Amino acid sequence: MAVLNHIEIMREDTVRQYRFPSFPNAPRPTNRDRATHGKKLGEELSQTTEFIESKRVHLGIDSENLLVLEVISDAMSREILENMLVKFNLFLVEETDVIDPANPNKSKLVIQFEDKAALNLFNQERELWQNDDPNDAILTYAQRRDLFNCIENIRNVSREDRIGSRLKKYFDDPSLFPEGFFVVNIDVWYNGDRSKIIETERIIKKALGTQGSTLLGDLFEIPSLLLGRAQVNEFTLNALLDLDVISLVDLPLGTVSAEQYELYSLHFDPIIHDNLGENAPLAAVLDSGVFSANPLLSNVIVGEEEFDNTENTTSDLHGHGTGVAGIVVYGDFNKCIESKVFTPLVRICNGKIMHNENGDTCFPADKRPEQIVKEAIEYFYKEYNCRIFNLSAGDMDHLYNGGRQFAWAEMLDQLSRNLDIVIIVSAGNVPNPAINDFDSRDALMENCRNQLFQPEHRLIDPATSALSVTVGSITRFDEPEVTQNRGVRLSVGAKNYPSVFTRIGRGVNKAIKPELVDYGGNYAVHQISRGDTRWYKNDRNLLEPTLHNGNDKIFKGYCGTSFSAPHVTHIAARIERALEEQIGERPSANLIRALLVNSARYTPEMVEWTEKSIDVLYNGKGNPKQERRLRLIGFGKADDSILYSHEKQVTLFAEDEINLRLFHLYKIPVPKEFLSVRAEKRIAISLAYNPITRLSRKDYLACNLWFEVFRKIDEETLLQYRAKKESGEDNEDDLENLPDENKAAFYPGYKEISKSTLQQRIWTKSATGGRDLLWNENEPYVYILVTGKERFKYAEQELPQPYALAITFSYSGQEDIKLYEKLQSNVRIRDRQRERTRAQIRI
Repeated sequence: MAVLNHIEIMREDTVRQYRFPSFPNAPRPTNRDRATHGKKLGEELSQTTEFIESKRVHLGIDSENLLVLEVISDAMSREILENMLVKFNLFLVEETDVIDPANPNKSKLVIQFEDKAALNLFNQERELWQNDDPNDAILTYAQRRDLFNCIENIRNVSREDRIGSRLKKYFDDPSLFPEGFFVVNIDVWYNGDRSKIIETERIIKKALGTQGSTLLGDLFEIPSLLLGRAQVNEFTLNALLDLDVISLVDLPLGTVSAEQYELYSLHFDPIIHDNLGENAPLAAVLDSGVFSANPLLSNVIVGEEEFDNTENTTSDLHGHGTGVAGIVVYGDFNKCIESKVFTPLVRICNGKIMHNENGDTCFPADKRPEQIVKEAIEYFYKEYNCRIFNLSAGDMDHLYNGGRQFAWAEMLDQLSRNLDIVIIVSAGNVPNPAINDFDSRDALMENCRNQLFQPEHRLIDPATSALSVTVGSITRFDEPEVTQNRGVRLSVGAKNYPSVFTRIGRGVNKAIKPELVDYGGNYAVHQISRGDTRWYKNDRNLLEPTLHNGNDKIFKGYCGTSFSAPHVTHIAARIERALEEQIGERPSANLIRALLVNSARYTPEMVEWTEKSIDVLYNGKGNPKQERRLRLIGFGKADDSILYSHEKQVTLFAEDEINLRLFHLYKIPVPKEFLSVRAEKRIAISLAYNPITRLSRKDYLACNLWFEVFRKIDEETLLQYRAKKESGEDNEDDLENLPDENKAAFYPGYKEISKSTLQQRIWTKSATGGRDLLWNENEPYVYILVTGKERFKYAEQELPQPYALAITFSYSGQEDIKLYEKLQSNVRIRDRQRERTRAQIRI
């Protein structure tokens, strides 16, 4: 089959103005009794500031700076919030929802005043509102009314708010506290002003005293927090928890993962075909090191660096990193094992960020995981121009329960955007899932599937990273070993089913997470004695095969999402290099991610199995089969067929930047021969973008982009659509409310995935289907409309948002319908070479 370049296209020249109401669906402020409620807020403000100042006097800290208050807002629209922040020059350090069934609009705002003077101005406005003063001051009369009507109460951030999940277990059972000194992680509120970091460190050191408690090293800066570690005893721990500059105190990350494995060995000498050159795909493996003496890895390691100096070697003394690296280099080992021919396709950088500690992979004691991962990524990006990174690690104690993004995840998002790189992250594992009662093999597998919706299977930090690609696990093998003199083992998943140990979404703001799944192993159950059912996690027939970190054996088997992620990393690295060959320059991370998710597919079994699942915690109406499928397996399993186009699969792509008040329109031909061919046919459209992220904001993403697909739409319709937008009569449902005959049947709908930075929608038909797009007597088209909106105001608001779009036509069967030629001759093609030449002439 001939290998063809993908076709790069351009949008239509006409860009329509796409106006949104400033803050649609914003709750209306509550009308309160000014005198009563104003007096209450004044007393709370006074009590809160007195409490903060008294604590600071006790600790010897200047009380004029870094005043942090917690405001419970009842119906504060984004417009009112932004006005408050601007008028009083406040810094919003955290915005989260408050779970209150009686008031679903309630949110918690942690506000930082620059100094006491700023706080006094705020209080003066409160007094004017309380007294119903009609005169304008910092705020107008109407602005004061709207603001203070929204504020429910004011209080300081309490010490309970600052106790992390791991540390809370020790407070629940004080006998667990170690004697003497111990190490804690500390997260410190930060507004991005680097001139204040030294002062903040002084505040913390003053609170810790000079009797053995100490700040371990300098604070590590991420956009919304300063991260550090401190050596404390029980007394100084409590001093930190009472310090209002502290966001969170928790025990350090211990074991990164508890994945079980057994040696997986094949007794044959592999045939190695190593023809990788210096321009071969490249990816960095950030893990426990790599055993470079394995004959299948010895010639593919480009660079090595030790960031965890515990073991004083870049070699892998645990095995986890070598197992991950083997899949990054070779991809699907199962295919290699069947042929006995091993051909490396990706070179690697070995970044050792963890070490072996009693059989577990652990981060070093003197550094936060966020810091060591950031150092590794920046190093390999700078020294080796590496742009694809695999991170198979996570914090199992930090479950995502909605609300604020995690610090580790935000750090990855910042790196992804600033360096224009792609980070692949494992979804995380539940090492010991529940074993529910069952009365048949089918019931066992159904129970294992349904329990994935339980809270313990939620995503962990940093798998919620919005700009990274998160990967969950599905099973490859479904039949355990059968040996004599041993009880029967029962597999808990058929092929392509979600693994019982995997974690599922959604992510921040209900984004699709994980976006992709891949093979990561399978568990079995067995019985130690009659009725005593337990997990068997290292059945040799159910493990995902990869490489061993010793001289005695070459292969090893594992279970875990750690070994699903490198399958995707392998494909991402190859996509980057294939695109570079085709367009003559480095592709953007958006384009790599767009093609990666565009390749994702479900098998019919995956769809049927996941849509039959039962989420006992769901209390909404209807039967959201699609929603459950997306939570369990995202958009499916990525496929390396996306690297190039060929006669029966053709990919179009575009890169652009959009002003959030506009929309872009793409006119895509749909050949009649494609619609009428007697074969299964598919059109997949995917979108990737990289918005600014802010951990302090409830929305987290500064903007959302999405796309809708239309049929039977003309310029007149679009002009009417534009007119409605410009008149201010539009709302967010306008696209959805257009007549059904104008829409193309692409699923899921745009609203279901619009909060995700990676989106995929598909149109599929059987051999006899496809006439729904055959509406034009000459040559039918579909129109893709890309648009977006801001979620909150930010400094770079006026800059356009970059994005990438990918559209793939594919069909099965033997007939050659000249698909590539028909698409190429009917689209607006972008010529990058001509653009570069013109740019050089202008220079």
